[in-house]
Amino acid sequence: MSNSKLSNKSTKQKTNRRPTAQGAQISSKKPIVGSYLGNHKKALLHTLSEQRRKPVASFFTCAVIGIAILLPTLLAVLLLNVHQANLNLDVSAQLTVMLKDNVTSLQATELSKKIDSVSGVSETVFIDKDKALEEFKAAFQLGDTLNYLSDNPLPHSILVILEESVATIEQAQVVKNSLEQISDVDLVQLDLMWIQRLKAISDFLSLSTWILASMLAIAVILILGNTIRLAIENRKDEIAVLKLVGGTDAFVCRPFLYLGTFCGLGGGIFALTLCWIVLSILSQPIETLISSYQSDFNLSGLNIESTILILVIGTFLGWFGAHLSVKKHINEIEPN
Repeated sequence: MSNSKLSNKSTKQKTNRRPTAQGAQISSKKPIVGSYLGNHKKALLHTLSEQRRKPVASFFTCAVIGIAILLPTLLAVLLLNVHQANLNLDVSAQLTVMLKDNVTSLQATELSKKIDSVSGVSETVFIDKDKALEEFKAAFQLGDTLNYLSDNPLPHSILVILEESVATIEQAQVVKNSLEQISDVDLVQLDLMWIQRLKAISDFLSLSTWILASMLAIAVILILGNTIRLAIENRKDEIAVLKLVGGTDAFVCRPFLYLGTFCGLGGGIFALTLCWIVLSILSQPIETLISSYQSDFNLSGLNIESTILILVIGTFLGWFGAHLSVKKHINEIEPN
């Protein structure tokens, strides 16, 4: 009896110990995701603490990066406004048809109706040469001078308003060529031919923006690479100790990657702030200039999508520059 009781007791003790042993083993295992996120959190907080200890150096680094991002940003805003102005002017394209001197008012009226049926033409307005002369006198205040003329030097003309489907200079040129084939037409003038020059300027600005943005992106990467290199040199002994006790390269690199990311993000914020200030200063002179051309065009700044894009670009450049520098210099540090 005593032996059976002892065996039962020992069996119960073994049974009672198993859950305890299993529970201890499970609790000792650290979740992989939790450990990974915890390491990132520590690196993040450490980087923020380091930047708070030297705010002036951090500010100047972000300012240099921000100015580098600002230049192509302003060019892009200028290019966007030129493109919008170009589209607005293309839609309002008009043709002025100058008639020959021997064309009478009645013939000009009939010709206006004929031109109205041409493909691409929305409306025609006949302008009598006597009325045109009176408007010319009123506009330029040359009444006394023009009174000495023996006859009216202006011809009859027809103002041709194009359809909305004729939205480019190339399409307007096709209509212009067809009107020039009419026998009584002396000259057809495309009133917005200067838009072609505006388009050439727009193409030039677009190419210049991409070239400048590429060069300054390389400059940002080099600036951040040098900043990270100096930070690594200042913590060279600490990095060697971390590697000596088993710290992986990923663990050692993580704070410097956060440093580059924060510098890039700060540079993007700095660039957006400067861009807003510059556009605020230039808006009034530009509106005054544009109003002198009787245009209702308004200078537009950055929208939400552009703002987010600049922040993303700045952050990516910061991370990429730090990544290149960290991989090179961390591998060179080996514990003695």
